[in-house]
Amino acid sequence: MSKDIQEYLNVIRRQYRDELYFQNFRKRYIEWLENSKVDGDENLLTSLLFNLEFYPKVVIKKKLKEKISELKKLSNNFYSTVILPLTPTDGRHSGSNDMIQIIKEIEREEVMRGSNFLPYRDTILTDIKYSEEYKNLIFVDDISGTGDTVKEFIGEHHELMKGKKVTFLFIVVTKKSLDSFENIIKEYGDIQFEFIYCDLAKDLSAANVLSKEQYERLYHIEEGLWGKGNRNILGYKNSELLILFSHNIPNNTVSAFWYHSKHKPDKWKRLFVRISAPNRKRQNYENRKVTNR
Repeated sequence: MSKDIQEYLNVIRRQYRDELYFQNFRKRYIEWLENSKVDGDENLLTSLLFNLEFYPKVVIKKKLKEKISELKKLSNNFYSTVILPLTPTDGRHSGSNDMIQIIKEIEREEVMRGSNFLPYRDTILTDIKYSEEYKNLIFVDDISGTGDTVKEFIGEHHELMKGKKVTFLFIVVTKKSLDSFENIIKEYGDIQFEFIYCDLAKDLSAANVLSKEQYERLYHIEEGLWGKGNRNILGYKNSELLILFSHNIPNNTVSAFWYHSKHKPDKWKRLFVRISAPNRKRQNYENRKVTNR
């Protein structure tokens, strides 16, 4: 193991020993490198790891607190403003719900200090359907990699947003999602949109992390894992991101970090567990097929 890797692992152990994603990390890193099939694969994977941007909970909390404090000053102390999760149109739990929990944690900490972060007990609402009487809506999420979730959400709830100021707040966005936001603003003239973010992530190509040969090799590896044409190659819809949050690794991140096959667990040893669950309808369908055999 090289000196650079040893130093990196030591930094991880010192700085992130309480983070779940870095528990027993050295062992998992070594196992991850065992995926290497040809010369150069270890260097390729290690280069990806060295350029992975990790967002600990304390950093996410600080960024959310700063942005929401700014918005509160600009919105008359949230007199007619509410904060909501950017819930996927199928209603499932997502990173947005994790952001809401962190905001609530900030509020609890301020209350314990004898102050308040959120001015009203209904500053946070669970669903847009309860927001009819409020003029300003703030939706929070951890990442927008393609802008698809936002576009689908607006399409689903357009009527409830008409005539209001609607703000979307993200920890991380991409150039692709910003382009999508511009199109949304042009499409919906009856809503005053504002898109706010903390960090703009560069994709793998723009960051020049890998050589041309390494990039082609990575694509070949991921294509072998998923199959040709799969939308998760190099991250969802080719997002090519190198992002890890303390609560989850987004599917926009290069999938060599998180790919896992339930039926063939030895196909690829993942470095980070992507927290997700089976699609209920698909799972029930598969169960019925097995039962009917």
